[in-house]
Amino acid sequence: MKVFIVTDLEGVTGVFKFRQTREKDTREFREAMELLMGDIAAVAEGLKQGGASEVFVIDGHDGGNNFIPGCMVSGVRYITGVPRPKPLCGLDESFDGIVLLGFHAMNGTPDGVLHHTQNAAAECRYWYDGIERGELYQSSVAAGHHDVPVILVTGDEAACREARELLGDDLPTVAVKKGVGREAAILMAPEDTRPLLTAGARRAMAELPNRTPLKPDFPINLRIRSIGPDDADPATPWFAERKRIVHHGLDVIEGSEE
Repeated sequence: MKVFIVTDLEGVTGVFKFRQTREKDTREFREAMELLMGDIAAVAEGLKQGGASEVFVIDGHDGGNNFIPGCMVSGVRYITGVPRPKPLCGLDESFDGIVLLGFHAMNGTPDGVLHHTQNAAAECRYWYDGIERGELYQSSVAAGHHDVPVILVTGDEAACREARELLGDDLPTVAVKKGVGREAAILMAPEDTRPLLTAGARRAMAELPNRTPLKPDFPINLRIRSIGPDDADPATPWFAERKRIVHHGLDVIEGSEE
C-alpha cells in the first residue's frame, strides 16, 4: 500500500511561535525543522507497521526547503525544493491514502495554535460557497481530486477537532499540543508525542478501508478576505475581498477570475 504525507510546520510537536516557522536563519527555525523531522519519522514508522509498503512525504510549508537530509529515515521518499509543477507534486491515483501532518486550524480559531489560512501576515480568510474553510479543507479537496482519502491528521487539538468536523468523527487524529492562545500552548515532549504519532498512524492504516475522498460539487464560489493595501495598519486594518470560481480540486486555493 502507498501512503502520501503532506507536511506543514505550525502543528508540529513543540512549535508555538511564528518566529519558529518564518525566520529561517534562526536557531528557533532550525529546531522546528528538527522537530518536524521527528514527527515525520514517528508517523512513517506507524504507517510501515500498519502495512504501508511505500511512503512519500512532501515538504508543504512555506515553499518547501524545510527538510534536513541528515534526519531522514530509511524507507521514506522525501519531496522538497522549489519550483514544483503543482502543490502536491507526486500525488496521484496510485496512492491509497494521505496524511496531513503538522497542520493548524483555520484563521480565527480562538484556541488554535498559530491559526491562519494561507497567509497569516495578511490575515487571509477563505469562504467556499459561504462556509469558511482552512488549509485542512484545501488539502483534503486537492487529495480528493486524485481519489485519495485523508487517513490521519496531526496537529494541535483545534486542528484535530476541525479535521473531524470536516471528515468525520471517526477520522484518526493525533493532538501533540493544546492551544492557550495564538502563540501560547500546552506542549508535550517529543518523547511523549512520537509514540502517540506512531500509534495513530498504525490505527490509520487499520481503518483506511473506512475512509473516502473528499469530493465536493463544482464549481464552488470562493471569497477571499485579507488586509488591504501594503500601507494598511495590521493593528487597525481595513480589508480587501476577492471573488473566484473553483472549477476542480487542484484549483481550490485561489480559483480563477469570475
